[in-house]
Amino acid sequence: MFLDIVKMPLKGTGGLDYGCRIVRIFRMNCFLKVYGCQMNAADAHLVSRLLAEAGINQVSGSNEADAVVLLTCSVRQRAEDRAAGFARTMRGEGKKVILAGCMGRLRGKELIDGGIADFVLGPDDYRAIPSLVLGKSALPQRPSPNLETYSDLLPSGNNPVSASLAVMRGCNNYCTYCVVPYARGPERSVPYADLERQIRHLLDKGIKQIFLLGQNVLAYHREGMEFIDLVERVARLEGLERLGFLTSHPRDLSREAVQRMAGIPQLLHLFHLPLQSASNDVLKRMGRGYGIAEYEERVAWVREAFPDTYLTTDLLVGFPGETERDYQLTLDAVDRIGFDFAYMFAYSERPGTRAADMGNQVAVPERKRRLAQLIEHQNAITRRSAERLVGAEAEVFVTAPAPRGEGAMLAEMKNTRLVILNHNTRLGEKLKARLVGLAGWSILAEPC
Repeated sequence: MFLDIVKMPLKGTGGLDYGCRIVRIFRMNCFLKVYGCQMNAADAHLVSRLLAEAGINQVSGSNEADAVVLLTCSVRQRAEDRAAGFARTMRGEGKKVILAGCMGRLRGKELIDGGIADFVLGPDDYRAIPSLVLGKSALPQRPSPNLETYSDLLPSGNNPVSASLAVMRGCNNYCTYCVVPYARGPERSVPYADLERQIRHLLDKGIKQIFLLGQNVLAYHREGMEFIDLVERVARLEGLERLGFLTSHPRDLSREAVQRMAGIPQLLHLFHLPLQSASNDVLKRMGRGYGIAEYEERVAWVREAFPDTYLTTDLLVGFPGETERDYQLTLDAVDRIGFDFAYMFAYSERPGTRAADMGNQVAVPERKRRLAQLIEHQNAITRRSAERLVGAEAEVFVTAPAPRGEGAMLAEMKNTRLVILNHNTRLGEKLKARLVGLAGWSILAEPC
């Protein structure tokens, strides 16, 4: 418990002042832990706001906490295992455990029956968290029927110069391997008026860089406004210096949108386009809605409009029915396209998805072998991509102190490439830097 000691005035009849008395107010300590994607990280700022408004003290370590809230991910089994293991540990230490997010929506009864958590709730039920922490209510037996956007909440933030904001939630794609539509529901976009109010709130707090988020952010559509219209309108808000977005579905990226993006000076030159596989057969079974030729056409549009783009992707190997030839097509595409960075995974069966029931499941050891080879392959490309920049000059934006190295700062180039700046300066400053070398994949820089 967190203890506030306050002086309360004592008033007599007629308003006479008889001094004061000491009152002790106990406040619950809560630890918030996030697993998974950028959407969960953004949701954490909404939950922090809800906790603060309820008078709950958020602490930085679980050892100080009376209650623990976990925002969980179900995209892969490993993420679920980590969250469940931590929840068990916390309950063993006598903490109240509230397991929220995708895992809570998909596996709620199982988690309660297994003694893993005291309460479970999905991504549309975060408003119930403060009452559960305080013990003022029990969780309803059924999940909320509402499809939330939380557009009325003003997010808190833990970075003084950069923030992320969900502009749409849910997904309509139903890729055959993915649980997101089942966990987060169908697509719904936040009204622009609410987004502008949230963004202005962040800008008033000194935020200079904002990322617009969505499971498929290009699918934003509200009141006749498409995503490119939203980006252009947000970029005009006074005080916003840098604007990015995540994550894009390649099928929904148009050449016109890319060309209009090139005319937005605040836009960061980062494009995350998940490929998953370069085999048309595998892409069809995944339900991705594009082939490798269409994907590479979109990459060409992006690189034509943004020659310095930082191109990142997701790659998934070992999908049911993936042959050695299918896998080799992905390796060849990785060489041909030259991604600057990739998030790489072996296929993990997700209960309730169509892929989990497909035949020709690839043996787990073979999935792991393919993943290890792909990682080694892509890592070499990632390093060569960084090496080509050594000796160049670039404008960088300072975002945080470096975790190691006294006086060094973390900074980002216009395309969001991270650099370690050998210079102690204020957060949010832009300055010209020379890229002088590498430490692993990290680019080292010094002020010009």
